[in-house]
Amino acid sequence: MPAAMLDNGVSVRWFNTAGFEMILPGGAHLLVDPWLDSSDIYPFPLEKVERADYVLLSHVHFDHSQDIAALLAKFPKARLFVGDLSVDAFCAQQHVSLTNVYRVRPGEEYEFDDVKINVYAGRHTENAKGVYRPEKFAENVDSLDSITGWYGSLELQNYLITAADGTRILVWAGQTTPDQKYRFAGLKPDVAFMHLSPKQDPEVFAELVRAIGAKVVIPHHYDMTGPLFNSKPELLDFMLPPEAKAAYVVDGKFSTEAFVGRYAGILRERVPTSTMLQIEHHKWYHFGLAWTALE
Repeated sequence: MPAAMLDNGVSVRWFNTAGFEMILPGGAHLLVDPWLDSSDIYPFPLEKVERADYVLLSHVHFDHSQDIAALLAKFPKARLFVGDLSVDAFCAQQHVSLTNVYRVRPGEEYEFDDVKINVYAGRHTENAKGVYRPEKFAENVDSLDSITGWYGSLELQNYLITAADGTRILVWAGQTTPDQKYRFAGLKPDVAFMHLSPKQDPEVFAELVRAIGAKVVIPHHYDMTGPLFNSKPELLDFMLPPEAKAAYVVDGKFSTEAFVGRYAGILRERVPTSTMLQIEHHKWYHFGLAWTALE
């Protein structure tokens, strides 16, 4: 007998990279890192975004924030959450008013009628040969593009989103560092959006997932790795440690299947209480309590 959904939970769709849209109980829409029309991979048209009440940025790199100006022009009352270090340069770059901007810092909590948002410190991924600064930014170190590019590497937030019905979703991105398993220990979200990067240590990643205690882990950001490395193979040596390159490069090309498969296998072995679910781009999924009658 098919299961029936109760009137609860959160609906989610993945735009691309780290971009998600959620529909909260009550109908409010919360967007995270929306890279829409301007995206190079799986672009999503802004005209199909029907509502935006909350917009959360993990950091201000272009692949997380490039479409904010257009989004806020369509939804001027949306509340925008940006890291305190980055916000002034970013809003100047995007020509965005500070009227509905929340300058967020780790440890803060923002509560509204339909959602509660907790902010946690994160750390951007680092390349094998150091933090990457594109040469085009170095040509004009005082440009807003250069400044926000640096801020995007220096400041990164993670968010715990708690809907009014108690559904909890963790949005996590960045570098896996040993301290984070203590910072996020015991959160036990219903769903955790977890950034997969070939620059991470998958063993440390598994320890973090175990500490978090998520029921469902949805990987993100892995969709751009193959196109990036296969279009610019010179970045493989610059960005990846040798063991990652050996594991993920197959027949001279970066293999997304090998990359994600390695993480999935380690998680199945080390964290059997969490289910890793790869969702499709642009498709809605609902997470909530359901019931079914047993024969």
